[in-house]
Amino acid sequence: MLSKAFNGVRISGIACAVPENKVLTDSNRERFGDDVVERFKNATGIESIYISPPEQTASDLCFAAAKALMEKNGLTGEDIDALIFITQMPDYYRPSTAFVLQKRLGIKKDCIVFDINLGCSAFVNGVYVMSGLVESGAVQRGLLLVGDAGSVRETKSDDPSFNMMFGDAGSAALIERGEGTVKGMIRSDGEGFNVLIKPTPGFRFLSADGSDESVPEKKMNGEDTFLFTITKVPKLFKEFYGAFDCIADDFDYFMLHQANLMIINQIAKKLKLPTDKVPVSIDRYGNTAGASIPVGIVDLCEKTGADKKLRLITSGFGIGLSWGVVAFELDSGSVLPMIHTGDYFKEGKDI
Repeated sequence: MLSKAFNGVRISGIACAVPENKVLTDSNRERFGDDVVERFKNATGIESIYISPPEQTASDLCFAAAKALMEKNGLTGEDIDALIFITQMPDYYRPSTAFVLQKRLGIKKDCIVFDINLGCSAFVNGVYVMSGLVESGAVQRGLLLVGDAGSVRETKSDDPSFNMMFGDAGSAALIERGEGTVKGMIRSDGEGFNVLIKPTPGFRFLSADGSDESVPEKKMNGEDTFLFTITKVPKLFKEFYGAFDCIADDFDYFMLHQANLMIINQIAKKLKLPTDKVPVSIDRYGNTAGASIPVGIVDLCEKTGADKKLRLITSGFGIGLSWGVVAFELDSGSVLPMIHTGDYFKEGKDI
């Protein structure tokens, strides 16, 4: 059983950034029709999303979040021992975008720096990995950056589920040695690798002349995704309760990946959770993939206002297939208000 309580590890800050361009779901009525838009809103709960301009990437949003978080905590690049960037939309085919962020944030050279390719389970997997590095003593303090941007630009499909669902966002979490415990449980099932997939660009479909073979731009089996989520995720929560000797009442909030409102409600129903313990941010930010949990935490702290210790249990699930549950305590005062930015790395194209 892949589960672990990481002792002497704390999440000491979270920040998120979204683009300045807010797009209302209702603005798609002329394109898709009133009936389609209404059905979409009722099923997903999405009223608006934030979309990056073509020159702004996930790393730009994560940079804004990380820079603000470092400044709030009085940190420089000399204080960071590890930088992990998790995205499905890197700046380049290679090298890892984490190196770009290392340069921009001025992080020292004796630092562990790498990318992870993960989708909606990115935050829980990232916390699990970084917590392990910190607990082991390999690093004292790490930056976990999770984000995606460009979902609407990426697809040529006229499917509303792509064009109206996915918003852009970037997040930064500071994970370091200190009083606290991070508890995690991670699961993966490669049998479902093709349930959610974007085949190109990839060497599996690269022909001899270097061009991509004719394959689907994107594929998402909605029914399989829904069934996977509403069965595997509640089951994992129950396994988590048993492994760590806890119950739902031990947590203030259940921060679920914001896939869509129907899935969120189904998980909450299966876990017998009151609605006030399952915050929703998808209505204003859309499905922001791996960043949706930190986006939800920022949104929650903006709403509650009070500076207090929150007992959070989080769950991300999606492409891979991959799912996980991670629990930790967090001071709400260490969470920054949502950042809106149009900035981008102008040097990024000077290669």
